[in-house]
Amino acid sequence: MAIRRQHIESQLRVLQEAVASAVHELSQPLNVVNLLADNALEDVTILQASGAGDAEVLAGLRRRVESIVEQSGKASDITRWIRAFAIGLGEETAEFDPDAVIERIAGIFTNDLRVAGVTLVADPAPGRRSAVGNEALLGFALTETILWMSNALPRPAMTDMQDEVSGREIRILCAEDARSQAVVIEISSDIVAGSSPEPVKAPGRECPDKIPAALPLLALVGQAPGSQVAVSRTGEAGVRIRLSLPLGDWRPEP
Repeated sequence: MAIRRQHIESQLRVLQEAVASAVHELSQPLNVVNLLADNALEDVTILQASGAGDAEVLAGLRRRVESIVEQSGKASDITRWIRAFAIGLGEETAEFDPDAVIERIAGIFTNDLRVAGVTLVADPAPGRRSAVGNEALLGFALTETILWMSNALPRPAMTDMQDEVSGREIRILCAEDARSQAVVIEISSDIVAGSSPEPVKAPGRECPDKIPAALPLLALVGQAPGSQVAVSRTGEAGVRIRLSLPLGDWRPEP
């Protein structure tokens, strides 16, 4: 077990160095895009104030540039989050909003998974709860888990009835467990019937000590003080991962 942990840590160090280099290279053109977009918005503002040019054309141009600014801002947020991983995962913990992490992950993967024939279902509610742990590590653990689940899900067989066609689905749910004073994040994958709003899952046995070898970051999250990871099979194709993190002290204002 110690040898395997050392091997994982060695792989993570190599990965961190590669990520740090990639983030640095990505940040340069992204900063230029942000600067040029801001300059373009200033030019449009000047033209609109002076009444020069077609008002409708300028309004349309402003909307497009504002969209560029918005998307560049999201990309900058992602690079800052990745940089936190590249600097070092460490063992220090802090309070953070797990729903904000889920929202970020959903924003990254929803469209790409849809193209691959997988529906990602997530309904995060940022600002409603806090957990104690490593925010960057959780983000990357969710990333590797979603990628692993999407690759592990078999393609469903087509039927004669279009409304009976099954689809592949990954769900991410987050809730507080008052009894255990924990924030519970559940990630599940399964083949679901197109006409059924909920997947049909057979009962599975919890296997907390059998985290797949392909999920080393998830295993690291589960090793943090007060955290737990449990894995169970649901039916022939489904998997459910239940991740518990200590509940933070922060609460939303009434």
